[in-house]
Amino acid sequence: MATPSKKPNPAGLIAIANPALAKKLNDNNESSKNKVVEQAAAKKPTQLVTFDQDRWRAVLTLNILRYGLALFLLAMSSLPSVFDDFHASDHLIHPSLFKVSAIAMLVSAVCFTVFTSKRVFELKYVLISQFSVDIVLAGLLTHAAGSISSNFILLFFVVVTTGSVVLRRKPALALASGATIIMLYEHLYSSLKDNAVIDSKFDTLALYCLTLMFAAWGISYIASRLRHAELKSFIPGNESIEEYLVREEKVALKAALESTNGNKTEAAKLLGMTFRSFRYKLTKYELG
Repeated sequence: MATPSKKPNPAGLIAIANPALAKKLNDNNESSKNKVVEQAAAKKPTQLVTFDQDRWRAVLTLNILRYGLALFLLAMSSLPSVFDDFHASDHLIHPSLFKVSAIAMLVSAVCFTVFTSKRVFELKYVLISQFSVDIVLAGLLTHAAGSISSNFILLFFVVVTTGSVVLRRKPALALASGATIIMLYEHLYSSLKDNAVIDSKFDTLALYCLTLMFAAWGISYIASRLRHAELKSFIPGNESIEEYLVREEKVALKAALESTNGNKTEAAKLLGMTFRSFRYKLTKYELG
């Protein structure tokens, strides 16, 4: 007499002896499985939403810094008219332009705060718009304070370095390129228009422009590597995303086959795949 190759299935024995009990156990098992799947499905979107909220909060923090800078510049340009002993803006060549630029920075901070809180546009468009406006305002403030000889030239470096941290490499380099163009145009215009008080310093300007481009490239590269390393740290085994997805896909395929006792048609239905796609995956990963 041949020995059975498989052990008796307890569930099958229960079904023969007591069909009602077997049905109850099966229903409880299915309910438990569905609950685990629902919890796993609910957990992932929550994490994604939290991560997305953190990104928007970071943008909101940048706007708070803009508020502080705008209010400081407004105080710098307005207090001399209130207090005679306050001489912080005596060195300004165009005081009215300086005040208008400070007001424009404050208004832009309010607008981008609304965009951030309402999420009217995608995050990348909000960031690119913010830093583009900041570059233009930095050019106006620098022109009003005396071109590249003024300390406000540092605003270009602040905007470009900050933008290089949060933007991808190409937008960061584009931001640095825009800053160099505005700096070049501003200094050329200042040296021709206000030649009585502005000295041409194109060698210094060239050094500033090169520094901006190298800073944008270097900081954006380091930031991208840090983002990549941070993303890998969330994946078990410190593997790449592709390796992680392949491993998880193999596990799902094997689990589907095991749960259907090797029935590929039923396993494909269980995973929501066509039989052809399921068979292709099995061949690709050499799962038989």
